[in-house]
Amino acid sequence: MSDFFNLGRFGKYLAFDLKSHWKGNAVYLVTLALWPVVFYMVYMFFSALGQNWFSTMFSDIHLNRPPIAVRAGVFAVMTGVFLITFPSKAYGFLTDKAKGSEWIELPASRLEKFASMMLISLIIIPAVYFCGYFLSDALVCLADKECGTSIISGWRNLHLTDDTVTLCANGAWGLVSGTLQTVSVFLLGALIFKKGKILKTILALFVLTMIMFAISSTVFSSIDLTAFGDKLNAWITSHVDNFDFWINFWGNVELAVVVIGLGIWSWFRVKKLQH
Repeated sequence: MSDFFNLGRFGKYLAFDLKSHWKGNAVYLVTLALWPVVFYMVYMFFSALGQNWFSTMFSDIHLNRPPIAVRAGVFAVMTGVFLITFPSKAYGFLTDKAKGSEWIELPASRLEKFASMMLISLIIIPAVYFCGYFLSDALVCLADKECGTSIISGWRNLHLTDDTVTLCANGAWGLVSGTLQTVSVFLLGALIFKKGKILKTILALFVLTMIMFAISSTVFSSIDLTAFGDKLNAWITSHVDNFDFWINFWGNVELAVVVIGLGIWSWFRVKKLQH
């Protein structure tokens, strides 16, 4: 089938693709989305165990609730696990000879299949996960008034310690940016490697980091760091009023380069996929 893009056919394939992912990964997604409830129950169990389980049932002894900083830490860990694992679970089968061949033969063009893949991987599945997780955390706080503020409502003022802000006003966009970049990396790894997709992707990232570090070290060793530092300080001083703008600008440039670059690489991998 040619790579011509038909909107009606794409819509039908997208619906089919979503149904397939839901059938194959529903338990996985629901488990991760409901993790705040699971964590709360486990935390309260051990809290009660430390206070003598039976005495707390018939007394007014106060049990410690998981504070928002702890719940935010758990959210960060679970989100990392989700972003690393779900691209391989969703599309890792494409490198399998039998399942990959079935995917190739589906009645949609490669471009339509690729567009569905990117839309589901970068937007739809992450959105379902985050909405489910934040909703579960909010329901925990709603059911237990002593649990404190939910993660989503305390986003702008969340602290791990008294002097370290972990989520700020720009935290939402930082979460989106990190999600897009991480998914793009591990989706490409799922399309390239046939086995050990996650581990090999992590090793590839490690090797790439070492190479970039070696290159940057060589570059910095060949320049006058004092003069460079003076120029950098002068630039910061002259742009202090719009420093946040430039930080966000270069952060968005990095996001665009990574996501578009890895997306193009993934497209050529899908386009040339054969079994």
